[in-house]
Amino acid sequence: MIAMFIGPSSSGKDTYFYKTILKYSLNPIILSTTRPMRVGEIDKKTYYFISQEKMDLLEKEGKLVERRNYQTINGIWSYATNSENIDISKNYLVSNTWEAYKKYINFYGESVIIPIYFQVDDDIRLERALARERKQAKPNYEEYCRRFLADSKDFTEKEIDLYNPYIINNNGTQMETEKQLDNVMKLILKK
Repeated sequence: MIAMFIGPSSSGKDTYFYKTILKYSLNPIILSTTRPMRVGEIDKKTYYFISQEKMDLLEKEGKLVERRNYQTINGIWSYATNSENIDISKNYLVSNTWEAYKKYINFYGESVIIPIYFQVDDDIRLERALARERKQAKPNYEEYCRRFLADSKDFTEKEIDLYNPYIINNNGTQMETEKQLDNVMKLILKK
């Protein structure tokens, strides 16, 4: 089983990722990326930070479950899932996008992938994003604004209606969010 946290940037999905892994003894799926490392991130824990050439080679060898390329203000950044890191007989958690969700389904089958959507109001996401950017050695507000606008197109009610995910409302307190997440994880792991 692969549980997939889905949501726009600053929705909280990454905040709860490792807590959920530890609490439910899940295996993390660590994505690969070509973007630069942010303050506080750790190679092979937050992401596998690799070159664009390495990403292209993995794709050419057919080892990627999915790959997404984003035209940022700093050039193209790629994100991908390497199938070599996944043993489908185990339980996993990954944080990703609707686009990736569709590709996981094509690769592994619909019964294996369970979507969990983190829903949050835009004003709260903006506040969280600004707080995170202020911590960076070189805050990149322009890139975050680009991502925020892209998220408004990539994360719509249409996908929620189409894919019928479990929904975590992350507008409230940490305790409220954790209670919702616990209820969802208990349901999923009973399947």
